[in-house]
Amino acid sequence: MVSIASFVDQHTTCLDLTPGREYDAAGRSAAWGGEEALDPSWGIAERAVCEDRFADAVALLKVRDMKTFQAAVKEDGHADFLVGRDFAVVPVNGRTVQDLAGAGLKFLTCDPDFSAPSGYSTARAFVDGCVLSNYVPAT
Repeated sequence: MVSIASFVDQHTTCLDLTPGREYDAAGRSAAWGGEEALDPSWGIAERAVCEDRFADAVALLKVRDMKTFQAAVKEDGHADFLVGRDFAVVPVNGRTVQDLAGAGLKFLTCDPDFSAPSGYSTARAFVDGCVLSNYVPAT
């Protein structure tokens, strides 16, 4: 988890790294994945949370199996993520999302209406109906 936090911190801010359950129990601002990390169908091996420079939560997810994770994203129907090879990052703040979009992470979405503007790329994800893109829509 420290390596994911270090990667995030190279491109934006990732302060006060805290294990997910400990973060949730502290009653701080909501961070994605409290329930999902406990559900094996998401394929999440570990979850932690740090704070960006705006003091907003950034959920860090170590993904055990990206295909399983993508299938859960598709089933969920309304979640989009920034993903690396074996991890996902879920910032709350739109400026942090944009900071991380320039870090080489891909935008994972299963929205059938998603399309990237000219000049951006998309690639098929492991799960039919999902795509990875270097374009991240403004939040």
